[in-house]
Amino acid sequence: MADKVFTSHLTQEIMRSYKPRFQGSVKKEANLRSWTLIIFQEATQKQICGYYDVAKYLNISSKKELFSYTVPKRNWEEALEVDLDFTLVSILSVQEKMQVVTFYFWLLVSWKNDFISWDPLDFCNITRITLPVKLFWTPDIYIDERADEDKFTLSPMAFVTSDGYIHMLQTYRLTSSCGLDVHAFPFDKQKCNLTMTTICSDKEILLKSSKSSMKANQDSHKSFLSSGEWKFEELRIIEHTWGYEISNFSIVTYEVSMKRQSILYVLVLILPTFTLFLLDMAISYAFACPGEKIAFKVTLILQVSLLSLILNDMLPSVSDNPPVIAMFFTGIFVFMVFGILENAFILYLKQKKSESPPFMRNKFMNIILRKKKKQSEKPVADLGDGLPKGSQQAGRSSLSEKCREEESLVFLKHINAELQQIRKHLSLEECQDDSESVVWDNMILLVEKGLYFTRLIFSLIFLTFVAVQWTY
Repeated sequence: MADKVFTSHLTQEIMRSYKPRFQGSVKKEANLRSWTLIIFQEATQKQICGYYDVAKYLNISSKKELFSYTVPKRNWEEALEVDLDFTLVSILSVQEKMQVVTFYFWLLVSWKNDFISWDPLDFCNITRITLPVKLFWTPDIYIDERADEDKFTLSPMAFVTSDGYIHMLQTYRLTSSCGLDVHAFPFDKQKCNLTMTTICSDKEILLKSSKSSMKANQDSHKSFLSSGEWKFEELRIIEHTWGYEISNFSIVTYEVSMKRQSILYVLVLILPTFTLFLLDMAISYAFACPGEKIAFKVTLILQVSLLSLILNDMLPSVSDNPPVIAMFFTGIFVFMVFGILENAFILYLKQKKSESPPFMRNKFMNIILRKKKKQSEKPVADLGDGLPKGSQQAGRSSLSEKCREEESLVFLKHINAELQQIRKHLSLEECQDDSESVVWDNMILLVEKGLYFTRLIFSLIFLTFVAVQWTY
């Protein structure tokens, strides 16, 4: 349709230009009409074109050095603008110990070659052609944060448009260094930069982003593969110039913000550790022997130690700010150790009470018992001396039965009086022992509860502090 319109305009111009010369001659006017008709018919025929015609017209192979070795601009005083189109596809891995992150992204590089252009109307409206990249000059783009050798796939072909723009696609699998702050692990957010620059100064090459931060965010979220530990949140583009001693260089920085998916760490590390701590507190308040409590608490501490070893393999060994989860594990471990010391102290107090009863520690009572023992044994030893002289001569003359009964009765009354006095002293000492035992038990119970509630209060304060630190 465009060709017909163009041919119609061409015919009208020919008739308008040459008609005054042929006025007055009918034959000449007829010949002009016939000639115009022939031109119109030839022009209206469908034109057949190919990409080969465009490549032949550009004659790139004969100008290889011009196109591939030098910056393609006519005026050397003007800087060549190179447009970067960045799209983040995936966050492959994050190694906290090594402080490196592996990204996968697409980078479309575009620039204008002043020596390559054609008129689409001359080639059947062909506006784009695909040619090998090696035929053209390409900008050398470096990423400052790369921590490993460049692993990128360069497309062997480039798109060339009729206005001279060349578009080259690169796919990167880049391992870059990143300052990871694991203070809030596993609820942390990280920001990593990808800084792109060239070896040419800003007077030769000027790097620019072809998209705004909002557009780059939208495209990255559409293309991002979200199945992984890290969730992509935001992409920010910063264009600036960095000055060195030699010259200034154009820089485009892509700031990638990401957030860790923390549900797995909560279920595997935090929740089991907190459950073991609650079990430790419950055992401390249970009615059981302190020795049994200590044995069970040691088992709980071993389990917490195993979880801390798993955590140690994840976190970096050096950090300016200690991770909150490390403080959480350390605090739980310390409080559980204090629980064992608490039960050991209570066990010591109970063993001390059972080893030496109070009435054995009463020296005054021991003296009284020894004195009464001697007094009770004296009448028995002096029984023969207490009898009258007539009874001593029992072999010579028999005594009356009545005197013997009276003397025996006096002796039994004396023993009974001594026994009643000993019984009275023992009853008083037993009451005193019972009262001292009750006081001792109450004191042990009071100490046990005081230590338990003190540890409970400090534990709640510590857990509140950890929760506040994690919310920042």
